[in-house]
Amino acid sequence: MILVLALGALAYWRYKQSERHFQETLAAMDELGPRVDTEGCVSAVLAWHERCEADKNLCDHGVPRVITHCLVGADRRSTCDGLDLSSAQAQWVFERCEQRGTPCGDRKNCACASAYRAIDSFCRHGQEGVSL
Repeated sequence: MILVLALGALAYWRYKQSERHFQETLAAMDELGPRVDTEGCVSAVLAWHERCEADKNLCDHGVPRVITHCLVGADRRSTCDGLDLSSAQAQWVFERCEQRGTPCGDRKNCACASAYRAIDSFCRHGQEGVSL
């Protein structure tokens, strides 16, 4: 019983720490968005992901949410106009990650690819948000 209570308290503390971290991160991305271009948003999100203080799974799955807070800060029409949105597969994301020097070792779990997929989704949804 004591072990269950201790683990429950630890899990709650970790949850609250992760929640606080994401609130601070989203506020920082809201401030950064109007000042950087789209690639600046990607760089900021990848830097955040490297030092993310939350649970790894939360960090990995948080990339689209975090980059969206940066992207909505400015008009990204020039980026969206430059994307080929004719295919829903968005395989271009892996090439872009390779070009920026952050190749994806694991294509299913790659913060860089998640960031570019979010940009693709952001552009497909009229710069209003992304599919999560």
